Amino acid sequence: MKLERKIILSIETAVEGSISIREGEDEIDFWSSDKEKLNAEDFLAEIAKILDKNKIAREDIKLIAVADGLGSATGMKIGLATARGLATALNCKVIEASFLNAILKFAVTGGDGQVVIIIPSGKNHFLLEKVEIVNQRLLKNSGKANIFSNEKLVEEIKFVSEIPIVIHRNIFEIYNSKTSVYYNKSRRFIVIEKNMATVIGNYVGARQAYSNASDNI
Repeated sequence: MKLERKIILSIETAVEGSISIREGEDEIDFWSSDKEKLNAEDFLAEIAKILDKNKIAREDIKLIAVADGLGSATGMKIGLATARGLATALNCKVIEASFLNAILKFAVTGGDGQVVIIIPSGKNHFLLEKVEIVNQRLLKNSGKANIFSNEKLVEEIKFVSEIPIVIHRNIFEIYNSKTSVYYNKSRRFIVIEKNMATVIGNYVGARQAYSNASDNI
């Protein structure tokens, strides 16, 4: 008898365009785009490719996780529409998760205060947003999220020199290439090693595991 699989498909189109598939606590595979813009048709084709590559049947997908905040508004709409459409077609659950909460859950430890988030926004730009952590959970935006060209990265980081920075690995490497001193991980730089869909998948997977554990108490 074939064992039932419980696959979580995570998708993100608002920042870099990425996909992650996981089962339980393990990520099976991931993909991220190298294109400046990604349309819905191309993204659906990439989802099909990664599922076929890993021999995952469509009926094995039990949950679709999608980012619902931070990044391109147009990209976000594509992601949400894709997730909802797939969930309907596959008769599975969809969870729309906060990007900020997902990033901070796995990247930030410690008390309250301001934190700067720097993540990719297309091929040659980055998005910078300053947030405030309250009670280690509630987030308040401390200003409008801004998109800058990679050429302005060093200059923009100087403006937030006293605040901890959560930064995507790709942007961190660009920053190091533009400075004379190599910055390794420190209290100031908290580097996101994974792609954005993986971050969302980790966050939603942990929430689901907690929910299942609570049901069994």
